[in-house]
Order: sequence, then C-alpha cells, then structure tokens
Amino acid sequence: MKPLIKNLYLFIFLSFFSTYILSSFPNEHVIILDDEKSNTNNSLRKAIDISSIRILGSRSEFDQQRYLIRNLLPQTYVKSYEFINSNKIKIIVNAKLLRKKFLDSNLSISLEERSSIAAWILCKTDLNSKNEYDLLNNKCKEFKKELLKFSNERDTKLIFPILDSNDLNFLSLEQKEERANSSYINNRYLSDESFYCEITLKEENCYKTYSSKSKKIDFSKKYTSKSIYDLTADSLQKKKKVYLNKKTFKPVFIRISNIKSIEEYDLVSQELENIIFFDDLSLNKLNNNDVIFSSNLLGKISDIEKLFKNNSSFNINSINYEEIFLEFNPI
Repeated sequence: MKPLIKNLYLFIFLSFFSTYILSSFPNEHVIILDDEKSNTNNSLRKAIDISSIRILGSRSEFDQQRYLIRNLLPQTYVKSYEFINSNKIKIIVNAKLLRKKFLDSNLSISLEERSSIAAWILCKTDLNSKNEYDLLNNKCKEFKKELLKFSNERDTKLIFPILDSNDLNFLSLEQKEERANSSYINNRYLSDESFYCEITLKEENCYKTYSSKSKKIDFSKKYTSKSIYDLTADSLQKKKKVYLNKKTFKPVFIRISNIKSIEEYDLVSQELENIIFFDDLSLNKLNNNDVIFSSNLLGKISDIEKLFKNNSSFNINSINYEEIFLEFNPI
C-alpha cells in the first residue's frame, strides 16, 4: 500500500511541476476563433499570428517580423483543427516548433506566465434620458466583449472593477482632472497592470498609466481599445523577455541536492529536459543525495532566476555562469 501512496504523491507532484514549467513554455496553444467554414485558411493563419504574438510577447515585435511570420506555413505549425459548432473553430498550434523557429532566427521570446490586467471602463451617459442610457449600456457591453476577445488572444486575465463606492471615491471622476495613484487598482483587484477608458455615445477613449512609481493615469494621449490592450500587455511581457542565442552558449553544471530516490532523480531529469535554457543536458555525477548535470546554458542567468523564483519545487542555493545549485523540495 505504501508504494502505491508514494507513487500517487509522485504523480501529483509531477503533474504540478510539469504544469509550472510548461506554462512558461507550453508545447501547444489551443486557440478558439469565430470562423466561416468557407474561410478556414484565414482562421489557421490568424491562429499562427496569435501564437506568434504570445511567444514573442510583443505586438510591436510581431509587426517587425511580419515578413517572417507571413511565410510560415500553417500545415507545418498547426497540429489539428476542428469545428466545435456552426461558427467556432478550435485550432491547436505547435508552439514548441514555432518557438524553435523564432529562436533559430535569433529572436527573443517571452515567458508565457499568465498576467492579469484591470480595465476601468467608465460609461458616461445622461441618466435623464432612458434611450441614451440603453444605447450606451449596449455600447459598453460590446466594448467589454471586444476587450475579452483581445485578452483571449493574448492569454491574459481581464478584470473589470466593480466601480462601487470605494472605487468611485478613489477616482472622483467628475471632480479631478488628474486621477490619484492607480496602484490602488492593482492592489485591490490583484492585477499586474491597468488602463482606463471613457465611453460616450460619440467616442471611445482609453488612457495608459505612467510607467513611473506614481502610476497616475496619463491623459496626454488617447488610444483605441486594441492599441491600449496591446500596449499594456506588451509592457507586462517585456519584463518576462528572455534572450537565447544558440551560437553563443556557455557550459554549465547544474547541481541538485536532496535527491533521495531513483523516482525523484527521474522526475528532476525529465523536467530539466523541458527547460529551454538547457541544451545537450547529460548526467555528470551522482554523489550521495546530490545529482550533477552538465549542459550548455543558452541565455542569461537572470532568465534562469525568472523561471525558478516562484517555483516551490526548488530553492536556489547559489547561481552563476559556472554552476547552478538548486535544492529539490519533495512532497
């Protein structure tokens, strides 16, 4: 019975750890789009574009690489697709192969850790007119629906603040020309970043937050819904960019302590193989409860720290370009 329980714990841990590693560099992207069956090729092309933006982590970099991306063949990078109802298509893109293509082209990629964005939408209407109120209410619903579409494409979590008395008191929208410190937004709704939009029957204007610590809303420039979403998502992903150059690698040893069984060794070995920074990984030495691997390090030590800093399965004891020393945390 004990071996069965132990194997069950190991399976649960493996599932958790694999999910963590592969969420940063997923092997596949599952994309669901609206589709006219007569135009399936366009849907497959759009899925490649969406995957490319997720991997590159930047709409502007995607625009710079349009020629390269336009020449990618869907039959090479689309693993499968199926119609799930009369107007939806589910497309599975081979993200691992697409990522390799970008790396082979010496492009930077992004850790695909899911971020959250709070979108403050103020619908400004004349409450004395029911007709205008209804029209604007419908317009705001469509506006939010469009933002949700953008969030699905970028694989970000979108939060709409509830605009209760606390929120409105913070904003004091009708009295202040300049809004207060918008870090309140991110703290209350646990979002990583935010933007603000004002909707009327005549126009839709969105505004970004300053990148400085004050994070006040910047009213000096207006943005469309799409441009503000891409700008905000790009800003978040910029912090997660990693740079790999397969032509310039550094030999490195990866030492992992607290390995107490062959099952734990197999687990750690398998997961290290999934990490894109380690090329040509091989076992170098077994020493009591320590396992030492040798590999070629692609990229920067700081990028390795990005990957492991929030991972409860390992503690980083020390790290430099000669040796990465981790302690394994079993269940």
